[in-house]
Amino acid sequence: METRHLGRWAAQALVAGSMLGIGIFISPPVVATHVQSPLWFLALWLAGGLAALCGALCVAELGAMMPRAGGEYPYLRAAYGPGIAFATGWLQLLATFPGSLAAMAVGTATFQLPVLLGSSFAAPVDLGVATMEGPTFWAIALVVGLTALNHIGIVLSGRVQLVVTVIPLAVLLAVSLFVVGDIGTVEVSRESLRVGLSPGPSAAEIAQAYLPIYFAYSGWNAAIYIGGEIADPGKNLPRAVVGGTAMVAVLYFVLCAGYLAVFDMSALAGAGEAGTAAAGALFGHAGVIVVTLMILLAMLGSINGTVMAGSRIAYAMAGQRHCFAAAGQLSPRFGTPVVALWLQAALATTLILSRQFDQLMDYAAAAMLISGSLAVASVIALRRKDPEHPRPYRLGFYPWAPLIYIVSSVFVLGALAVKGDLSVLMATGWFALALLFHGLVVAPRLR
Repeated sequence: METRHLGRWAAQALVAGSMLGIGIFISPPVVATHVQSPLWFLALWLAGGLAALCGALCVAELGAMMPRAGGEYPYLRAAYGPGIAFATGWLQLLATFPGSLAAMAVGTATFQLPVLLGSSFAAPVDLGVATMEGPTFWAIALVVGLTALNHIGIVLSGRVQLVVTVIPLAVLLAVSLFVVGDIGTVEVSRESLRVGLSPGPSAAEIAQAYLPIYFAYSGWNAAIYIGGEIADPGKNLPRAVVGGTAMVAVLYFVLCAGYLAVFDMSALAGAGEAGTAAAGALFGHAGVIVVTLMILLAMLGSINGTVMAGSRIAYAMAGQRHCFAAAGQLSPRFGTPVVALWLQAALATTLILSRQFDQLMDYAAAAMLISGSLAVASVIALRRKDPEHPRPYRLGFYPWAPLIYIVSSVFVLGALAVKGDLSVLMATGWFALALLFHGLVVAPRLR
């Protein structure tokens, strides 16, 4: 039985913490390889923030309307029926959340831990029966450790989330504002005027640049996955989703302006992990340690928020017999979905062992574009299908907010599919197979 323990600030920290992850530090160099103009670079990050905010406004209406566990799954079931909900749920189970966890954990173990704890953390680990690469071992340890924290209880996890979100959010924003205010405005303006908007990137280059941006902004919908555990969800859930997304969008834009204040576009493209590289260029070794520590805290918050949110999908699906029954079991002692939590950890571990970092990020982002677009579109579907349903929060920018999100997502997916992008084809293939499996196997069994 679900209990509502999380208040507004813990829920908002979940959203902000889920968003503030490795993406804002490793995505800018990837984006810079596809666009050579600072104006295009900033415009794409601004577009990603606008799309995330539009998505947040939409799911705020859905979450307040139906505050349940499981994220988009209950909304899609109400809007489109069990087939689409089943396919989207399994796409998230197999791609979105395990892929995100794997990408963030590997990124943290590769970039932050060796800087803070010494190069020995990058060395191979002898397990007795086998030897495992250092980043792979510590990435798995992060996933297992934070899964264990969420096993113990959501209240403790929520308090940890608040701490590891607020501190890096405040420090990184302050540092970025200092950099932009001190040296950045003139430098960014000069570089922008010199390069301008022409020649602009092609549609395929825009789509390829947008995919890592979308991954960086992912998490704007995190609070809806634990809607059944948020106190006074009609008020607190919309505030958490919209407030958390807006805070992170502002921080991301300021951070990107700060990167451009330190690097030109070619240097940024080769920076690897932009946060640590920028800190080293500006403040030396001490700056690297401080900024890396803030990034590590942000990463812990992002991984913890993703563990917390993603495990609720299998739990919700089990209640509709769309996932095996054990996934719907709650711990008698802690009241958490323990089977769903450890299933997610096992899937993330499997992806970590594949050691395909860039592909994991794109794979997760493509899956998010599909599921996010369907969820946002369900706002339109449910207003037509069930107009009388009580809506404690009603989206004010209707229908523009859902249309902006859907059009931008479809453009990116279409451009990458035409190009033959493997991540998009894999995510689309998983969705299509799950939909077919539901029609041929699941639906007849449940009649």
